[in-house]
Amino acid sequence: MKDPEFPLDKSNGRMTEFHSRADQRPAVYRHVESPSAEAASAGYDSLLDYWHILFRHRKTLLACALAGLLAAIIISLLQTRIYRVRTSLEFQGASFLETKNSSDSSGSYSTPESYMETQVKLLQSESLLEHVIEKLKLQEQRPTGWRALTSRAPDRDELIRKIQRNLTVRTSGNSRVLEVLYESPDPKGAADFVNTLVSEFIELSQEARWKSAEGTAEWLTNHLNIMKAQLEQSEAQLQDYARTSGLTFTSEKENLAENQLKEIQDEVSKAQADRIASQAKAEAAKSKPPDSLPEILEDPTMREYRQRLTDLQRQYAELSAALTPEHPKVQRVQAQINELKFEMMNERNNVLRRINNEYGAAVRRETLLSKAHAEQQKLVADQSEKAIHYDTLKRDVDSNRRLYEAMLQKVKEASLASAMRDSNVLVIDRAKPPVLPYRPNLPVNSAIGLFGGVLLGFGFVLVRERVDRRISAPGDAQVYLDLPELGVIPMDEAAITWQNGKRLQAHHPATPPPAGAAARSSLGDCPELATWKRKPSLVAECTRTTLTSILLPIQNGDGPQVIVFTSPCPGDGKTTVACNLSIAMAEIGRKVLLIEGDLRRPRLHKVFGASNSWGLSDLLWTNASLDTVPITEMVRETEVSGLWLLPGGSCGVTPSNLFYSPQMLRLLKRLRAEFDMILIDAPPMIHLADARVLGRLADGVILVVRAGQTTTESALFARQRFAEDGTRVLGTVLNSWNPKTTPGYGYGSYRNYQAHAAQ
Repeated sequence: MKDPEFPLDKSNGRMTEFHSRADQRPAVYRHVESPSAEAASAGYDSLLDYWHILFRHRKTLLACALAGLLAAIIISLLQTRIYRVRTSLEFQGASFLETKNSSDSSGSYSTPESYMETQVKLLQSESLLEHVIEKLKLQEQRPTGWRALTSRAPDRDELIRKIQRNLTVRTSGNSRVLEVLYESPDPKGAADFVNTLVSEFIELSQEARWKSAEGTAEWLTNHLNIMKAQLEQSEAQLQDYARTSGLTFTSEKENLAENQLKEIQDEVSKAQADRIASQAKAEAAKSKPPDSLPEILEDPTMREYRQRLTDLQRQYAELSAALTPEHPKVQRVQAQINELKFEMMNERNNVLRRINNEYGAAVRRETLLSKAHAEQQKLVADQSEKAIHYDTLKRDVDSNRRLYEAMLQKVKEASLASAMRDSNVLVIDRAKPPVLPYRPNLPVNSAIGLFGGVLLGFGFVLVRERVDRRISAPGDAQVYLDLPELGVIPMDEAAITWQNGKRLQAHHPATPPPAGAAARSSLGDCPELATWKRKPSLVAECTRTTLTSILLPIQNGDGPQVIVFTSPCPGDGKTTVACNLSIAMAEIGRKVLLIEGDLRRPRLHKVFGASNSWGLSDLLWTNASLDTVPITEMVRETEVSGLWLLPGGSCGVTPSNLFYSPQMLRLLKRLRAEFDMILIDAPPMIHLADARVLGRLADGVILVVRAGQTTTESALFARQRFAEDGTRVLGTVLNSWNPKTTPGYGYGSYRNYQAHAAQ
C-alpha cells in the first residue's frame, strides 16, 4: 500500500516484510471509510440532537429566560401607563327628511365603503380637533407633577399632531359602525376628550345637514315659479297649434286620421284575401268537372240527390232482372231517375252561378276599399308635418310638467328638512374611564420577555456549540466521528485530589503534607490503577463496561488480540484508559501484556513500580533472535495477577525507526503466541507517526478522547489519518467525563452503592 508519509527504504527489505506481516494477521477486518464532510461539519442530524444540546444547557436557557422576564417586568414598571378609551358610532340609513343632494348622505357616494372612509377622515380632521381643543381648553392645561419642571405647554399645531397620533378611528368590517379609540395617560381626560369629539362631530354634521337643506329649499323655491311659468306657456302653445292646424286626437298620443288609415288598410287586406279565395274557386269551376268541385260535393242538396239517385238505380236494377223494360213498374222507376237527374243538373248550375257571383262581389269590394285607402293615405300625408310639430310641442309640455312636479316635491322635502335638525349618527357606547392601563401590558410583555430570553438563550447555546467544538458528553464522538463509542470513563475525583497533592508537593517541597496526605500519596488514588485499587468505584465499573464492548466481537471469533491505544492530543488520558482496561482484562482470567509504546515519554514503569532499564526499545534495537529469549526476560510481571508489562526501555533510538524495523514484526509474532491480549500505549498521533505505524501492525486502534478538552477537529483529523492508512479503528472511549455537566444518565444510585461499599 502506498504511504507517502513514511520514508521507507525499499532496498533493505523492510517494506516487503511489513506487507508480509499484514498478510499473516489471523483475521481480516472491515476497512474503515474516511469520514464524510457532512459528519465533519454538521453534527446535528435530528431534533433529538438539538434536544440533548438544550437539555445540557438548560441552566443557561433558564437563566436567559429569567433575565428576559425580569427585564420585561422592569421595563413595564418603568414605562408610563397609557389608558385607552373606546366609543362606537352607528351611521344609519337615509331618512325621509334627507335629500339626495345632502352632503353627508351615503347616497352621494359610489359605495358605502367610500362613505364610511369619508366619515373616518372627518373624525380625524384638524377642524374638528380644533373645536374639541377650544371646548375643553386643552391648550390652557399645564402638566402636573414632575412633568411641569421639564415640559412646556405645547402650541396648537403640536397639540393637534399629538392628538392625531393617539387617536384611532377604524371601521368594523362591512358594517356601518365606526370605533373611536384614544390613548392618554389620564383615563378621565381621555374619556372626556372622546365623548366631546363625538358630540362635536354629531353637532357639526347636524349643522352641515341643516345648512345644506336650507340652501336647497331656498334655491328650489326660487326656481319653482320659473318652472311653473314655463309649463303654462308650453301648454298654451300646444293647444293653439292643435286648434289652428285642425288636428284631432282621440287620446294624448293617437291621431284620428291615422287611426282611420289603419282600419282601412286592415279592411283592404281582408278584401284582397277574400278576392283571391273567390277567384280560386271560380277558376276551379271552369277547369274541373262540376261534380269534382268541393262546393258541389259538400252541398247538402246535392248530397241528398245523390243518395236518392243511388236508391232508384238499385230499384231499377232489381226490377230489370225480373221484368221487361215495357213493364209499368220499370217505366215508372225510369221516369223518376230522369226527373232526379234534371233536378241535379239545375242545382249544379245554381252552385256554379253562386261561385261566379261571389267572385264578382269580392272584386268590387277590393276596388272600393283600395280607392278609399288611397284617399285616406293622402289625407294622413297632408297632416304628418303638422303632427310632427305637434309632438315636439307636446314633448316640451311633458318635460316641463315632470320637472315642475319633481321641483315641487323637493321644495316640500327641503322645507321639512330645514324645519328640523336630525342626525343619522347614533352613539352605541359612550366612552368611560378605564380601570386598567392599555400599555404597558404586563402579562404580554412578560410573555414576550420570557420568549425572547428563551430565544436568545437558544441562539447563544447554538452559537456556543458551534464555536466550542470540544467533545463534551457521551454520544458526541459517535455523532461527529461516525465511530462506535465503546465506553465512557467518568472523572475520578479521588485521582484529582491525589494529583493536586502531588503538584502541591512539587511546588512547595518544604510544606508538610496535611493530615491523611500520606495515605493519598500512595498509589491507591492513582487514576491508572483505579480498577485494581478501588474496585467498587464508578471508574472501575465503567472500565469493565468498556471492556465488554471491546471483547464482545470475540464471541463471533473475530475479536482483536493486539490493540493500540492512542489519542489526538497529549493529556487525553490514553495511558489511564489502557492501564485500567488491562487490569480489567486480567481480572477476567486473561493473560494480558501491556506494552509501553510511548518511547519518548514512558510512564508505565512508574505506574506499576517497575524498572525501565530494559524494555521495548532494547528488544527492537538488538539483533539477537527473539525466539530464543525466554519470555520472562522480555516482560515483567506486575502485582496484578495475569498482567505483564513491557516498559519502554533505555535505548535512545528514534521510536519511528524502531517500529519500522522487521524486529517489531517478529516481536509481536512472539508475543501473540504467549499472551491472550496485547495492549499498546502509543503516543498522541497528530504530531507523531508512532501510533499510525503501530496501528498498521495491530488488529485495531482505540481512540481516547477527553471530555471538554479534545476538539472535534483533532479527533476528525486522527480518524482521517487512520482511514487513509487502512487501519481499523475499533471505536472511541470518552475519558474524564463529569456526569454533573450532563445530568440525566442516572448515576445517583451507583454513587450511593459506592459510598456504602467504602464504609
